[in-house]
Amino acid sequence: MTPLRDPRFRLLWTGQTLSHIGDAVTPVALALAIVTATGSAIDLGLVLAAQSAATVALMLPGGVWADRLPRQRVMLVADVVRGLAYTAIGIELITGTVDIVHLAVLAAICGAATAFFLPATTGLVPATVDAEHLARANALMAIAKRGSMLLGPGIATALTLTAGPGWALILDAATFAVSAVLLGRLRLAPIPSAPRERFGRQLVEGWTVLRRHRWYWTNLIGHALWNLGRCVLITLGPLIAVTGLGGQLAWGTIVQGGTVGALCGALLALRARPRSPLVAANLALALGALPLVTLAAGAPALVVAAAYGLMAGGLAFMSPFWETAVQEHIPAEAISRVSAYDWVLSLGLMPLGMALAGPLSAVAGTAPTLYGAAALIALSCLGVLALPDVRRLGRANAEAGPPDREPLSPSGEAPGDLPPAGREPTGLHPSGQAPGDLRQSGRTPGRPDQGAADTSLGTAPSSSRV
Repeated sequence: MTPLRDPRFRLLWTGQTLSHIGDAVTPVALALAIVTATGSAIDLGLVLAAQSAATVALMLPGGVWADRLPRQRVMLVADVVRGLAYTAIGIELITGTVDIVHLAVLAAICGAATAFFLPATTGLVPATVDAEHLARANALMAIAKRGSMLLGPGIATALTLTAGPGWALILDAATFAVSAVLLGRLRLAPIPSAPRERFGRQLVEGWTVLRRHRWYWTNLIGHALWNLGRCVLITLGPLIAVTGLGGQLAWGTIVQGGTVGALCGALLALRARPRSPLVAANLALALGALPLVTLAAGAPALVVAAAYGLMAGGLAFMSPFWETAVQEHIPAEAISRVSAYDWVLSLGLMPLGMALAGPLSAVAGTAPTLYGAAALIALSCLGVLALPDVRRLGRANAEAGPPDREPLSPSGEAPGDLPPAGREPTGLHPSGQAPGDLRQSGRTPGRPDQGAADTSLGTAPSSSRV
C-alpha cells in the first residue's frame, strides 16, 4: 500500500475508485433496461456499438491532445461530459421513453469523451508515484476498479428492480462529477510534453515508437481478437440469462460473480512476481473462453457466474503487468499517443462484433456462435506465446540493466529505446527506474513537487485494453 502514502496518487486513486463504482452500475442497468423494453439483442448491440465506435474513432486525436495538454485536465473535461450524458440517459429511462436512437447518440457522446480520458490515464499514473512503486500503483488501480465493481452489479440490480434503471444511470453521473472535482484538485509537476508539431506528424511518431516493440504489437492483435470474442458475451449473455436462466436476477448474479473473480485476480497481481509476466498474463486471459462455453452448454446461472469470475479474474491479473510494461518502456512525452494506438488496435473490432453478434446467432444458432467466440479467445491468447519476444520480455527485465529512455527525436525514434527489428530491451533496473527517462517519477528536474491539496461486461473498455 506504499503508493497510497503519496497524496498525488491517493487523490487520483480515490476519484477513480468512486468513478468505477458508477461504471459498474451502468452496464448492468442499461443492458437490463434495453432487453426488458425491446427484448432484442440487436438493439443492445447497436447501443454498445455506438459507444465503442465513437471511442475508437476519436482515440488517436485523444492521445495527441493528452500528450499536448495537462493530462488531468483532459480527464476532468471528459468526466464532465460523460456525467452530463449519463444524466440525460437516466432521465430518459426514468420518464419511461426508451428510444434506441437517443440512447445510441448519448452512448456515442460518452464514448467520445472516453477516447480522450483513457490515453491520458496511462500517462498520468506514473506522474503520481515514484518509479519503484509503479507496478504496485498499477495493481492498486486495478484493485480499486475490480473492488468497486463488486458493489456495482448488486446496486444496479437492486435499483433496476425497485426504483428503475434510470436512477442507476443518475448514480453513475454523480460519481463522474465527484471524480472531476478530485481531478481538479490534483497538482503535479509538469511532465515533458510533445513538441507542437503538425497533428499528422505526431501521430506518425507515436506509431513509430509502437511498431519497434514486437512484443507490444503482437499482444495488441491478441487483445483485438479477445475483445471480438467478448462482444458475443456482452451482447448475447443478457438475453440468454433473462429469457432462459432465471430473468434479470440471473444476469445480475452472473456479473456479480465476475466482479468477485476480478477482485481476486487484482489482489493476486498485487503480490505476484512472475518471471515472464506477459506469459502469465496471456494464460490468464485465455480463461475468458469459459463463460462462453458454459452459456453454450446451457449451464445454470451459478456455473456461468463462476466461469465469468475466472474470465474477469484473468483480465484483472493481466492488467497491472501490461500497464507497467507500457509505462516502463515508452517515453513519457509519447505515452498517450502510443496508448491511443493501443486502445484503437485492441478495441477496433468491438463495434463490428457488437453489431453482428445478434444477427450471427440468428443465422448460425446461439450455441455455435458462443463456441466459436470461445475458440477465438483461447487461440488469440495462446497463439502469442509462440513468439520468443513475448516469452523473453520478463527474463530480460530480471536479468539485465535498465534501458535508457530518451526523448523522441524529430523522426519519432527514441535513441535509448528498443533497437529496431523487434529486438527486446536490455531490461529495467529492479526499481523500475530508467536513467534516461525524462519523467523522473513524474517530477521535472530542478523543480520541487507540488503536492495535491479506470470489462466487467460494460459499455466502456477496461484499463487493460481488453
